[in-house]
Amino acid sequence: MNRTIVFSLCFLLCATSLFAQSSSNTQTNFSISPPPLGYPEYPDEGAASHTFNATFAYLSADQFSMTGVFAGWIPRYGGDWGAIEAMLGFSVINGDINTGYGEQSLNFVGFDITPAFELPIVNQESFKFIMFGGFNLSIMTTSFTTPDPYSSGTMTWTLTTGMYGPVLGFQMHLGFADTFIFSPFIMMKSLSGSTDVATDPAYVFLQTSYDIPLTTFISYGFDIIESTSGVTLSGLINMAGETKDTEGYTSYIFGVSIKL
Repeated sequence: MNRTIVFSLCFLLCATSLFAQSSSNTQTNFSISPPPLGYPEYPDEGAASHTFNATFAYLSADQFSMTGVFAGWIPRYGGDWGAIEAMLGFSVINGDINTGYGEQSLNFVGFDITPAFELPIVNQESFKFIMFGGFNLSIMTTSFTTPDPYSSGTMTWTLTTGMYGPVLGFQMHLGFADTFIFSPFIMMKSLSGSTDVATDPAYVFLQTSYDIPLTTFISYGFDIIESTSGVTLSGLINMAGETKDTEGYTSYIFGVSIKL
């Protein structure tokens, strides 16, 4: 146990130095959503598992409407010592947006992979405190059309973005009222990368590349799950009706997760 604590503190010190590089360029957001690790278990005997996730989303507002599909696969091997895993995700989003040039079509295709480890600092049935870390790599291609300012036709823009960097986070599970689990979390991603711009027709002076500076994204929040039925607070919020704050904005999000 002492070796585990020392290892945890050393890793935290190293990770803090990584994220400190971008402390002046940080984005933070709070959400009631499923924790990054879900609700993992750490059995006495090592075991392999596979989780498949699928999510369908529809988003619309006065200026845009988007429909998207996300599919993910998480192979994992874990025991009472912790776990190693890799999240592989693929997403496709299509829609239209109203701009000063009229209605334009938008298309997003993305791929994401995050190999990571989990270290349960405390692993009790009623309380778990987990540290996790890894490396994230994501690639996304975005395409849209605009009127061609140099001819009477249209121009197709294609932006290919690659981002990469370390990931670090902490998550807790607190059991209460027999069947409920309260799971707060915090996760930090420190990412940088580049975007390549191409057009069709291919005007030479428009073909360019931009560097994306190192930026830290901090996500924190919590979820509550009813372990018998599987109903989560985040799921109920996604099903909530329109309010004054969301007037003119509609979202439908349906997800399913299968663990084998």
